[in-house]
Amino acid sequence: MPKKLTVITINYNNYSGLIRTAESVINQTSRSDIEWIIVDGDSSDSSKDWIKKNKSNVDVLISEPDNGIYDAMNKGMEIASGEYLWFMNSGDAIFDLNTAHLLLQDLESGKDIYFSDTMFIDQKGVEIGLISQLKPQRLPKRLVPNSFRFGMNVCHQSFVVKKKEASKYNTEYRLASDIDWVITILKNSPSSICCNYILSRFETGGSSYQNTNEAWKERYKVLREHYGRWPNILAHGYILLRRILFKIRMSLKM
Repeated sequence: MPKKLTVITINYNNYSGLIRTAESVINQTSRSDIEWIIVDGDSSDSSKDWIKKNKSNVDVLISEPDNGIYDAMNKGMEIASGEYLWFMNSGDAIFDLNTAHLLLQDLESGKDIYFSDTMFIDQKGVEIGLISQLKPQRLPKRLVPNSFRFGMNVCHQSFVVKKKEASKYNTEYRLASDIDWVITILKNSPSSICCNYILSRFETGGSSYQNTNEAWKERYKVLREHYGRWPNILAHGYILLRRILFKIRMSLKM
């Protein structure tokens, strides 16, 4: 019988990150109620050895060359049998060992999307802080098409969606297709609910961070495509002003 929730993990040459993610999935109190898929891009580090040794803990495994992270995500999404999809890529982690149990209980309400706050962590797993504390934008109570006009206030790792509501990732984007994917889903006006617990731990310093300028350009392009040229220009002016004021407030509190 298909399980209600599928967790998809994308990995490529990130052995230490894969271990963190795996521990957070395997040790869930509701592990038996989750389908876990790993899509490995034919890694050349110790990832493949670990996967082979622990394949009994993985429900579905793909290990082959791909055309980047979003191509790999599409592969995972295509074979997922769960009603709901949750992307938890190597380095990221489910927040604590009872989180999936709480989420599975909430999924019974049948909403299209479940989302929450996210704990940022560094590459050693040390907590940095919640996204709602580190960024000026507030965590919304529900998600609508315009929710991300003024910046991302919900992390991809804390966004759980019904498979039937999810389109494929646009592989023309190399760094910001996840933003495009979320907004595209929201344009169909799905029902959503903000969970009253944290869903994930997000590892900072990934590909977007390592290619900051390119990532910003892609994000700008994505938002322009969805919201229009001039509304996007005005929105980014507001984003810049808000960030300056937020940094001033934070400095005054220190």
